[in-house]
Amino acid sequence: MSRGVEQLPRVEVERAPGTESGFPDADAFCERVARSGLFASDVPIAVTRAPGRLDILGGIADYSGSLVLTLPLAAAALAAAQLYPDGRVVALSGDRGVTLDVDELLDAPFETLARRFAGRDAWAAYVVGPIALLVREEQAALPGLRLLISSDVPEGKGMGSSAAVEVAALHALTACLGRPLEPSRLALLGQRAEQLLAGAPCGAMDQMTATFGERGRLLELLCRPAEIADSIPLPPPLAVWGIDSGVRHAVAGGNYRRVRCAAFMGKALLSCRDEYLAGLDPSQVDPGRLPEQLVGEEFLRLRERVDDPVSVVEPDVVYPVRAATLYPIEEQVRVRKFAELLAVPITAGRARLLGKLMYESHAGYSRCGLGTPRTDALVDTVRRAGWEQGLVGARISGGGGGGTVVVLGREDAEPLVRAMADELGAGLMGGSSAGAASFGVRALVSGRAIR
Repeated sequence: MSRGVEQLPRVEVERAPGTESGFPDADAFCERVARSGLFASDVPIAVTRAPGRLDILGGIADYSGSLVLTLPLAAAALAAAQLYPDGRVVALSGDRGVTLDVDELLDAPFETLARRFAGRDAWAAYVVGPIALLVREEQAALPGLRLLISSDVPEGKGMGSSAAVEVAALHALTACLGRPLEPSRLALLGQRAEQLLAGAPCGAMDQMTATFGERGRLLELLCRPAEIADSIPLPPPLAVWGIDSGVRHAVAGGNYRRVRCAAFMGKALLSCRDEYLAGLDPSQVDPGRLPEQLVGEEFLRLRERVDDPVSVVEPDVVYPVRAATLYPIEEQVRVRKFAELLAVPITAGRARLLGKLMYESHAGYSRCGLGTPRTDALVDTVRRAGWEQGLVGARISGGGGGGTVVVLGREDAEPLVRAMADELGAGLMGGSSAGAASFGVRALVSGRAIR
């Protein structure tokens, strides 16, 4: 089975029922797969696609059960998977590659796999990690696997690059195994794999957007843990862009971890009986009961632990308890107001209200310690331009601490936004595309189409 598809006279593609067409990146990727020597001949290859995302409102409130609003990007990750009977899993992405035995994938403790996917192989935690989790939970027979990944979602920029890869890989594997699973389950598997194997205590916002996002529409998601509330069309004349600040961020980093843990510390100090912190009404919360900062050792004298399986209170760390606790409670209100404003025609007055909500959200990140001078400068530049120059608002995206600033404005303001990105940022992202559930699976086979 060593002969690659590139040696065959032709490769045909058949789209599964419900698969959306009109994806030039997927077309080009399929041609690349056909030329690749990675795959065996006459064995089905499943191709899937999952986009990155821009976080319009919500962000770090997702792990506290808030509503969030996200837009799937045009940029996406693509995966090609093929079962291969040699007992090995081989995954390639650009010039990076990992190989491991199927037995290791199935039997090694997750702690061992997490150490395996470290350093130069850290990227594989987001590719092979979800596959390990799925195969174990499904008790699926895996003879071996070849997996090719390609993504144009920038890494470390707060655009959901890891979730896009996870979701694409999971959809490709289930197609190969012939075990269709609920897309929401695959999204949550990707989230859990990221927590277990990449050490990133993320919420479900990114994986759900990569799965269920619709082109040109905001996904309104209630993160309890992942309930789709609505899909909201972006009303004319509005458009969304992401400006790369040039400052790399990481959800697995210390600041994000500290803020997440601080939110659960505040939940404990408030004796919150609701399962989710964002379920509290702001009127029910007395900020005076929350210390502005609290050393972990002091908290552990008051409470034994926090109610969060991926957070550990470190005795010598200072936590921003008040800001981290209030953020998801207040953000839930902001998301609701934002969605209501999008449901009616956009006027100058309503545009300013939308901007106000975005700026308040951004300020909340800064109070938590997740702002940076560069992202603050980008947001302030948008604020100064205002609706008179076609701009509505801006805020930091995703996990904060750098990454991307999301800008909302009129479509005709793109030259101005691009100029801001050139002067203060490191690139501009725009456009939108559908998620993995809409894309479906493209089936490739040498010499014939799969029926």
